[in-house]
Amino acid sequence: MSIKIFNIKIFIYSLLIFIAAISFVLLQLPLTSTFGYEFALIHALIFFFLGGITNLIRIKKQLPLKIYLKFSILILAIPLIIVIIVSLFRDICSFWFGFSFYIIISFIAFWISFFLSEIIHSIFNKYHKSIFLFCFIVLASIPLFEIYFNPQVYFFSPIIGYFPGTIYDEDLNITISLIVYRILNITYFAGFYLLIRRNLIEKKILITLFLITGVLFHWFSSDLGYSTTHKKLNEILKARIETKNFIIHYDNSVIDSVAIKIIALNHEYFFERLSSGLGFSPKEKINSFIFNNAPQKKIYFGSEQADIAKPWLNEIYISKDSWEKTLKHELTHIFSAEIGKGIFRLADSFNPALIEGFAEAIDNNYDDIDLHTVAASAFHYGYKIDIKELFSGLNFFKTFSGLSYLYAGSFTKYLIDNYGIKSFSIFYKTGNSQKAFGKSIDRLATDYLEFLKGSPVLLSAEQTEYYFARQSIFQKDCPRQIASDLNEADKFFIEKKYSKAEIIYYSILEKSPNYSAITGLINLYFEQKKYFQIKSLLEKHLNNFNRTPYFFNLKLLEADTRVLTEDETNALQIYNFLIDKNPHIKLKLLSELRIELMKNNLLKTYLEANDSLKYKLLIDLNRKKILTSSILSMISLAERLKIPSNKLVESFHSPLIPQYYQEAYVLFMFSKYLLLNDDLINARKLSSLALRKSSGSIYYISIQEQFEKCNWFIRNHNIFDKKIEEQK
Repeated sequence: MSIKIFNIKIFIYSLLIFIAAISFVLLQLPLTSTFGYEFALIHALIFFFLGGITNLIRIKKQLPLKIYLKFSILILAIPLIIVIIVSLFRDICSFWFGFSFYIIISFIAFWISFFLSEIIHSIFNKYHKSIFLFCFIVLASIPLFEIYFNPQVYFFSPIIGYFPGTIYDEDLNITISLIVYRILNITYFAGFYLLIRRNLIEKKILITLFLITGVLFHWFSSDLGYSTTHKKLNEILKARIETKNFIIHYDNSVIDSVAIKIIALNHEYFFERLSSGLGFSPKEKINSFIFNNAPQKKIYFGSEQADIAKPWLNEIYISKDSWEKTLKHELTHIFSAEIGKGIFRLADSFNPALIEGFAEAIDNNYDDIDLHTVAASAFHYGYKIDIKELFSGLNFFKTFSGLSYLYAGSFTKYLIDNYGIKSFSIFYKTGNSQKAFGKSIDRLATDYLEFLKGSPVLLSAEQTEYYFARQSIFQKDCPRQIASDLNEADKFFIEKKYSKAEIIYYSILEKSPNYSAITGLINLYFEQKKYFQIKSLLEKHLNNFNRTPYFFNLKLLEADTRVLTEDETNALQIYNFLIDKNPHIKLKLLSELRIELMKNNLLKTYLEANDSLKYKLLIDLNRKKILTSSILSMISLAERLKIPSNKLVESFHSPLIPQYYQEAYVLFMFSKYLLLNDDLINARKLSSLALRKSSGSIYYISIQEQFEKCNWFIRNHNIFDKKIEEQK
């Protein structure tokens, strides 16, 4: 008997040490090093397994429940103790923020597992642990079926509570939906446990009720907000237009007939381009779901920041405010199903670098610049990635996503350009570079880097820094908590509760330099006309953003603040600094516009004006001569004020003739705006003018494609008129 007790003690102590070690290790790793969602999620997985298995061992050893409860308290307390100890030596972010996730996700997972094990032991006479493992697999599999068959990337699960679907949405909170879901979870399993303990219902009836209740909950989960079926999504996006190659689902109360016509034309244009470029295309019509905005997409799809495709379902999920930038990329993912493998029709081993690299390579657009141009500059200025490592495992997500996408896309484009799409298709499907290209991945990576070294460096150090001096979510301090705090502060700002918002923004800045927090404070002080406080704020924090892309944005705000505090001399120096450094063409144009307004003694008035007055000031300014630097600002203001595009065109009283590449870029952007507003003739005219002056420009490929798109739109303009008329 003493040996058995000794063995149980060893078993218990071993588990306690194991949990302590896991907790300590997690606090040393990226993302889980902050006490929050990911830390709780991993513990939930462990606890769900341990909670049930250890209870079944306890029952088999005929140990009293009291011992198990003591063991449970220790198991659940150890991660918290480790967190507290580690917090004495370094910051683990907000304890209470992490504690809320720990209770809702990890703590409840443990007790659900306990109740499940009790139910299994009471119903079945043997094979308890095997049946428990089977139940674990079933519960873990349900979300996989939902993601595979349903239009969603998020899921709710008794095991881990909630999974958001992507890592790109940093704002992740305990929601009412999650709290209610966990209450339902614990009520369901604890309720049946109590029924069994009191012998109120026969076993056969109990099993039937247990299964029926679970099935009914899953059946109605979409109505309850815990999953999204196609039926549910079609209720949200009620309108649809069917074209030659697409079924487009949208909300016609938000997207009008003109907008959906342009969206449909873009779908068919890119389908034709991809088909001719790749030599293959999907056999069935593609379903395209267009959400009204990013928040709606987060509710019903799961991802707010990222648009996503599901090649195995032949579906893409985009939103009204993002489709223009992502449509071609997402459609390429659908085309990739033709060279993919398995039931998901994706790349070998679900390799994210292959999956995203292919879409990026075919899209070949990094902020309207071709990939190789940007990659060559990034490589030259030290923003490098180990290509072999990038295409191995999940290393794609380790660095800033912009850099991972760039190199994955550029390397893939290099392979396709040099070896052909057929050879790359073999690589995509097998992951075997030797079989596909006759070379190892090391050799290919070396050849590619030599190619980059021999390519011209067309971006400056400042421009490259503006794109890539950023961090991935794995490199940021307290990303989940800070995103949550920012969301709360922004809500206070919208509600004009400025003092509450100010406290939160400053608390974030105390943790680490945060661009959103400092711009939140700037906007807050600007609303209250506290310009000198903005000036002091920037003087204190600006240098913390040196060597980041945010530095240049804040320099522009600093210059604007100088103007508002009657210091135009220093403001002019900063505007000229931004023009000279030219970190991004849009910042250069904004600086040039401000100098022009300063010359006309209008800058302070402009900076303090509302959108209507700003638009009027720019219209008046262009009466004397066309001020190219003002056009992008006028487009932005016209969109916010809902001014028809033809009215904006009419405001220019002389021809728009570009003289050099910067003006060509402005006309290119103006052409994109006009095309979106169904002014095809003027859009083609401006793209043609832009193309003539863009030879040698880093934007040449995008301007050329815009001209070709305008011509295609004019040729195919009326193909959807009848279908759209039927939607009215």
